[in-house]
Amino acid sequence: MSDQIKFIVDSLNKEPFKKNYNLITFDSLGPMQLLQVLNDVLAEIDPKQDVDIREEMPEQTAKRMLNLLGILKYKPPGNATDMSTFRQGLVIGSKPVIYPVLHWLLQKSNELKKRAYLARFLIKLEVPSEFLQDETVADTNKQDISAMEEEKDQLMKRVERLKKRVETVQNHQRMLKIARQLRVEKEREEFLAQQKQEQKNQVSTESLYSGSQK
Repeated sequence: MSDQIKFIVDSLNKEPFKKNYNLITFDSLGPMQLLQVLNDVLAEIDPKQDVDIREEMPEQTAKRMLNLLGILKYKPPGNATDMSTFRQGLVIGSKPVIYPVLHWLLQKSNELKKRAYLARFLIKLEVPSEFLQDETVADTNKQDISAMEEEKDQLMKRVERLKKRVETVQNHQRMLKIARQLRVEKEREEFLAQQKQEQKNQVSTESLYSGSQK
């Protein structure tokens, strides 16, 4: 546990958090303060979590955090029957619950940022089964999936409208063909320029090598 706390404290004292904790001051944080620290770390991973938890009901805070932790594929220690204990620990700001979460988040922050970002575009989110057993998380997950499916449908409709709009333009096929030809020519020009530069670099290297041998 002491190594875990030390890692958490060291990480929180660095960018982007720039806290000023030591082992004693961190371990002395009250439940609400500890929950806010957890929320700050979650907000660094997903900016939508950037809220003041004092303005939320405890159940709302737990629901929001559980939903994101599910998306991030966090698995609480223990088995699925401990899920209610884990949820309650989040509500009350329990150290045995929050410390392992902080440790996991801070270890994988860069990877988790990508996962949180990509989750917005996924149609099916792989949420660990432990979290799906929690009704609030399951409901939120269904709502998120429904919203993303609706967004996908709207996007497809916009694409279809754009296609029809392009097709109404006279000679659109000819214009597309010319555009493709221009792109090919531009790519060829860039390739030749790159080849020419590489040859120049090679000649320069050979000249330097020859000069050093004399």
